[in-house]
Amino acid sequence: MKATRLVAVAVATFMACSCGNAKTSSEQEPATEAEGVTTMEIGSIRLITIRDDDGEKRMPNKLFYGKTDSAKVERLSPEGAVPSSVSCFLVETEGKKALFDTGNGAGRGGMLLKRLKDIGVKPGDIDYLVITHFHGDHIGGMTDNGKPVFTKAEVYVPDAEYTAWQSMDNAGGKAPMETMATYGDKLRRYQYADALPLGIKPMPAPGHTPGHTVYQMGKLFIAGDLFHGLDLQLKDLNICPSFDMEPTQAIESRKKYVEYVRENKLVTAGMHFPENGVKDSL
Repeated sequence: MKATRLVAVAVATFMACSCGNAKTSSEQEPATEAEGVTTMEIGSIRLITIRDDDGEKRMPNKLFYGKTDSAKVERLSPEGAVPSSVSCFLVETEGKKALFDTGNGAGRGGMLLKRLKDIGVKPGDIDYLVITHFHGDHIGGMTDNGKPVFTKAEVYVPDAEYTAWQSMDNAGGKAPMETMATYGDKLRRYQYADALPLGIKPMPAPGHTPGHTVYQMGKLFIAGDLFHGLDLQLKDLNICPSFDMEPTQAIESRKKYVEYVRENKLVTAGMHFPENGVKDSL
C-alpha cells in the first residue's frame, strides 16, 4: 500500500487558464491533485480521503466529559484537545465510484463538493452513496436547497438507522427523513444480510446512533463514528464523546470492531480520524 499526500494546485490551474493556448474546460484533463485530498491503493481498491473540513480540527477534551470521568480525560489528553477531522471516503473499483458519507454540505461550510471538483469528479459521477448514520455531518451534503446533489447515485442506508430516526417525534428526526425522501426510488433501505454493490459488507455498530453501521471492502474497513478522538479513545476504549446516544452500546461496538480490525489486519478509515483519515493499524 502506498499513500500519497496530495497538495494544492491552485497556482498551476491559474497559470494554465491564463495562457493564450490554454485548453477549454471541455478539453482539460481532470485534476489529479488537490488540497485536502489523499489517495491510497488497497488491493484493487483506490481509496480517496476527502476532508470536508478546512485546516486543523481538534476535539476539545470537554466533549468527552459527559460520559467519562473528566480527570481521566485530562490525564490521557494533557494538551486539552484531540486531533480529529470531518472526512468522507470515495472508493473507486470495478469502474464504479462509491462515496461513503457526504459531510456537512456546502451550506454549513462543507468542502466535499469543491474538493471533488478539484480532482475532476462531478456529483453525477457517483454511482453509490453509502451512509454510516444520519447525523448532519454525514448526510448534510446529500442535498442542496432541498434537492438531491448526487442525482444518479443509488443511496444505501441501514434500515435500522432509518427506522430509528423515523420514529423520533422531534425536529431532529424529521430532518433526516426529509433528506432521504429527496432521493425517491433511488433510496435503498437494506438489511444487514443483504448483498450491497461492489462487495460492500455492512455490519451493525450501534451506540453512537441506533443504526450506526460500519463497512468492509476487502482489506478496507470504514469505521464511521466509532471514534471521535482516536488518540484519546485508543488509550481507553471506554471513553465516549457526548455525541454517543447509547454509551454502553457504543463501547461494546468500539471494542468489538477494534478486535475485528486487528485480527483481520485491515486498513481503517474513520470519518473523524486525524489528518488523512486512514490508519494502517489500530
